[in-house]
Amino acid sequence: MAQALFANQRETNLHSTVSLIEEVLTELGHDATASRHAEPAALHAWRIRKGSALTRVSLISRTEFTHVRVCAIVMTLDDKVDRTALHAHLLDLNAGLCGAAFATQGDQVLLLAERSTLDLDRSEVRELIRRVTTYADDHDDVLVSRFGGVMGSGD
Repeated sequence: MAQALFANQRETNLHSTVSLIEEVLTELGHDATASRHAEPAALHAWRIRKGSALTRVSLISRTEFTHVRVCAIVMTLDDKVDRTALHAHLLDLNAGLCGAAFATQGDQVLLLAERSTLDLDRSEVRELIRRVTTYADDHDDVLVSRFGGVMGSGD
């Protein structure tokens, strides 16, 4: 019985979080329905753009509770990028960021933030999205200008 109750709590939380994210996306000027997209390993996902930065908002299943993950592709690296210097610079930048961090995945530099959806409210969703999209848009052209590569996903 306790197992079914927990499953129901997760499902209820998931549905309310989807609604919350779509309301916030609309408030921020994005078409929530048009922004939806399929993403492997995500329960639900949306793509939005601010300036040159493409950001994904995803709901991801975690052991204890679903998490909301906001992740922007800041730049895509090519063979000319001095990765050691770039990675050292990204670590230095991380020290000055609030609630988000640079990371790498393959040839992509990401800026991301993630938190549990447990007790998540509208202002937190708005702040996660605002913070990642703003940081990504502020840093992408500077990083590409200094280190090379291309802004965003390179598409």
